[in-house]
Amino acid sequence: MNIYPALRSQMGSFRYYIVKMSARELSENVKYASEVYEDRTLDEAIQRVLKESRVKKEIVEYLKRQPDRFFASIVVAALEGNPMFYPITITEDPQFSIFHDDRRLNEAFGVLKFDGTQKYYALDGQHRLSAIKTLLDRNNPLSDGAPEDFENDEFSVIVIMPRLEDSNEDFMQKYRRLFSNLNRYAKPTDQATNIIMDEDDTFAILTRRLVTENDFFKSAGKQRESRRIKTRKGKNLTHKDSYFTSLETLYEMNIELLSSVQRIPKGWGAISEEGADLKTFKRFRPSEEYIDSLYVELSMYWDALLAELPILHNHPPNMRIHELTDTESEDETDHLLFWPIGQQMLAKIVRALLDKRLPDPENSTPDTVREALRGLSRLEWRLHQAPWQYFLLIKSTTTNRWNMRSEERAKVVRCGRIIQQWMLGLEELDTSGVESLKRDWAGFLIPAQSEEKIDMMWQQVEEMKSSISG
Repeated sequence: MNIYPALRSQMGSFRYYIVKMSARELSENVKYASEVYEDRTLDEAIQRVLKESRVKKEIVEYLKRQPDRFFASIVVAALEGNPMFYPITITEDPQFSIFHDDRRLNEAFGVLKFDGTQKYYALDGQHRLSAIKTLLDRNNPLSDGAPEDFENDEFSVIVIMPRLEDSNEDFMQKYRRLFSNLNRYAKPTDQATNIIMDEDDTFAILTRRLVTENDFFKSAGKQRESRRIKTRKGKNLTHKDSYFTSLETLYEMNIELLSSVQRIPKGWGAISEEGADLKTFKRFRPSEEYIDSLYVELSMYWDALLAELPILHNHPPNMRIHELTDTESEDETDHLLFWPIGQQMLAKIVRALLDKRLPDPENSTPDTVREALRGLSRLEWRLHQAPWQYFLLIKSTTTNRWNMRSEERAKVVRCGRIIQQWMLGLEELDTSGVESLKRDWAGFLIPAQSEEKIDMMWQQVEEMKSSISG
């Protein structure tokens, strides 16, 4: 016999019960669909194939390492077992006498009893169930390091049972539909919300801190919304947006800026700790000392970057003018570094400069970082100039308006970044290598340009390189 404290509820045709089960009860009693039925068709219809890598690498590690662990309710189908619900008359208690005529209280709380012959299977939450089973299986090496007394952790379980009037075919159809709906309409939170809320992802923590503490990003006074950072969902910016960048783009830039060539092979974490790969590192909050050290490092990079590129302080709408009507100027132009695509490119170039030019990355100073970024401001970032016009910024043949290209964008961005790094001396190319780079660049131009035009534009690129290296 199995007895559970329960809350009885109704939604549509489903009467269901919210109960609590310990980790041990879930592990021993709740099965997968394939264990309840021999009919593989049902198994295919109801249960997603368990992704063992997700269970092992993510959920098990989360349960082991996160003291603030918490799961949403696991939905379980209960078949057979002669279920009986015994309501408890709450209103008989004097302290609830004010609710003496409220039937909802007397019908909602009670005890759910099974005779022990019932069969449970996970309708939603089978990956979480698998992780629980793994941690409680002492024959499984992954159970090493399980939290002490984990078997007594209590989980919220929603138990759904067929009605007396449901035929076997009826409830099979209902359960398949329910499983489908639970998964179809489940929607993960967007990236901007994750960055705002996540207390384990170090880069989310650093990004929030940068927005609220760094003089460039934070708002003056009591403003809660950063005037430079778009915190709503989505990376895209328009000409009218007053933001410098989006929260999502800033987050990705911060990861790139901190991903040093020394840090990547040894992993993330303090020197005294075993290094973690990036995906694992994002899931578990390190020590506050390590977070502080990363913030100091990141702030130093941004301060040096903003000092080397003072144009980033300009009013963003004036720096995103695809359709220039007047003479281009420092204050009104179409500037690549005010678009997310250019900002992400910039972060990669900055990281490459730091990796090559910092003599002692473990003991960097604001001066050595600033020196490492020398030359960034002398690169051409204006989209209506070579190498960007007809390359990354192209004119639509239908509207006759300039737009950021979408065709082969990843290849174009990579080619553009190589050109910038070559001009900064980060890419060592001989004569044939330069000719190859020129051909690659020219092959992306839309529309195709004359040889004379190509040579003229490339000459501007080479002159710029000479001025930077000189």
